[in-house]
Amino acid sequence: MEKVNEQLEEDGYKQVSLRMIYKDIENMQAEFSVSILKRADGTYQYESKEDSISNEILRREDRNIIEMALQAFSIYKGSGLFDKFDDVITRLMAGSVLRGLNKEGHKKYIQIGELIGETGQRWIEPIYDAIINSKTIKIQYKGYGQAAKTRVISPYLLKEYRNIWYLVAHYTDDSNIGKTNIFKLTRIQKVEPSGEPFQIDETFNKDDYFKYSLGVFHLHGQRPIEVKIKFNSSLITLVSENKIHPSMEIISKTEHEMIVTLNVYNTIELKTLILSYGANAQVLEPQELKEEIKEMIRQSYRNYFFE
Repeated sequence: MEKVNEQLEEDGYKQVSLRMIYKDIENMQAEFSVSILKRADGTYQYESKEDSISNEILRREDRNIIEMALQAFSIYKGSGLFDKFDDVITRLMAGSVLRGLNKEGHKKYIQIGELIGETGQRWIEPIYDAIINSKTIKIQYKGYGQAAKTRVISPYLLKEYRNIWYLVAHYTDDSNIGKTNIFKLTRIQKVEPSGEPFQIDETFNKDDYFKYSLGVFHLHGQRPIEVKIKFNSSLITLVSENKIHPSMEIISKTEHEMIVTLNVYNTIELKTLILSYGANAQVLEPQELKEEIKEMIRQSYRNYFFE
């Protein structure tokens, strides 16, 4: 109190009481998420050496944004990537704010779907590092029902779909033909650095690669098809508010039905999506897709009624 009042007197301000000093120490911890300890000799100190009065103080809205990001990113807690993210945020904010956000009992208002089983996230960090630094990596990859193979790849893009991570990369296959394709991270057994030159596929465009995909299937050399689907009244609101694909356009809508078009690859993902709507959706065009859907419905009927 004496030290504070000396400075206040020098600066021309009013003196403060001992009670005000205690109150200020309490307020500092509440406002700035720092921990202040009282020592045996009656003096005070920060719990962490990283805390300082000169640290930049975040606005409340800034802290809310960071807290939201931490809660959303907590789905990857325990991975090397999250640990590094945690460390960067801690150093960025001198530790005080993050400790306040992560303290025990702190309320969380965002719930993220839990990751079930292997997602491939353990390989994200070394692959991401290779992507941003344009470095080749050597991976041991085990395709479904196949023996593991070692490949040297030039990674271009990471993509998450339904809690599984995928990688788009260029590689040379067994026939020495260079290809850009998709790798499922859960099938990677090992990742190592490689000193081979980084290969650039001039035809690859990260913004367009999945442009016509409903998930992660990319059909090389094939053109998308324009699909026209009619939805009955029970799905009009749902489909209107939640586009089933970025290319979706509503071409007509009444109280009873809605017709949309979308430009996508003709994949199993497309057919599965259409079938998931049951009797509430009908493919109008193209005829080829319509026949494929009809055959799948016939097969389902036979499965259930002619066992």
